[in-house]
Amino acid sequence: MKTLVCMGDSLTEGADIPVGHTWPSLVSNALEVDVINCGIGGDTTAGMLARFYPEVVGKMPAFVLIMGGTNDLWWGLELNTVLGNLFSMVVQARHHGIAPVMGLPLPVNVPAARAADFSPPLEGYDRFTKKMDALLEALVFHATKSEVALIDLHRPFLSDKGQILDDLFLPDGLHPNPSGHQTVASTICDSFRQWFYFHT
Repeated sequence: MKTLVCMGDSLTEGADIPVGHTWPSLVSNALEVDVINCGIGGDTTAGMLARFYPEVVGKMPAFVLIMGGTNDLWWGLELNTVLGNLFSMVVQARHHGIAPVMGLPLPVNVPAARAADFSPPLEGYDRFTKKMDALLEALVFHATKSEVALIDLHRPFLSDKGQILDDLFLPDGLHPNPSGHQTVASTICDSFRQWFYFHT
């Protein structure tokens, strides 16, 4: 059985969702692939990069799905730092014969997040949103130039008019609810079946 490691933050870990209902678990069941969830809530891309070798390379999976950057931008880190960390993981994966897949981070439901009881982005929500848009654009550009498989996990959480789909998020506005996890899993499975010839 092939192995997929999912490297990320709380969006991957599955904040407040039972383990069997997180998108990595759903992907494992749907594709009949061994999925290792290496998401850690609150982690930045620097943290992900620091643990990439032991948690990914050390397991020598067939694939690694990398999704991060939201926490970096939350703390006001620069876009180039985020991109450098993410694509350093891509380089490491390829060097060791692991197929890298980049996931575009989910959007943030800003009105719900504003109402939640936690610290806002260091630079404010408006600046955070602009930097997130820039990160998405840069990820698409560099993934295309580097021929890295890219899964858009951002767009499925928006309506045709670009509005946040509230019913896919937990009340905190940051994390997907069970329906959101199903949306992520379905999107990933469709891409893997297309690219890597999974027929389950």
